[in-house]
Amino acid sequence: MIGLSQTTGYAMQALGCLQNPSCECQSIAHIAECASVPRPYLAKIINALVRANLVRAKRGVGGGISLARPPAQISLLQIVEAVEGQRWLGECLLGMADCTGTGICPTGAFWTRVRKEIIGELNRATLADVIALRTRPRRGRSRHSTPQTECCHEC
Repeated sequence: MIGLSQTTGYAMQALGCLQNPSCECQSIAHIAECASVPRPYLAKIINALVRANLVRAKRGVGGGISLARPPAQISLLQIVEAVEGQRWLGECLLGMADCTGTGICPTGAFWTRVRKEIIGELNRATLADVIALRTRPRRGRSRHSTPQTECCHEC
């Protein structure tokens, strides 16, 4: 199955917990609880997001983790590349070493086209889109219930 790793899913969940404007900085412990991500694992993910300039980390009293820019300015591609690396999608669908431009791979032309579409879609979609979907009322759920990404504690 083609898909992104669980690590990328955890990164999306954690970033969604940072979207609340009343929670400027949050601890890793709080984000881990809010996103249901194991704390030690989340710390590694946060480090990758800091290196990619998607979040800021401030140590000490009054410190914590915060988004580096508004969710609408963070593309899903930026998040994926921060967590998975630049070559996360692979050059060949079948994993062949000599795929591109040689006519050796039977899926080469297809994969080249699909890769461009996947990258384009992830570049168009933003963290704000993910947050909007997560906070939208679901069927059978009260409109007045607390959205999933709302801050989990008093800030």
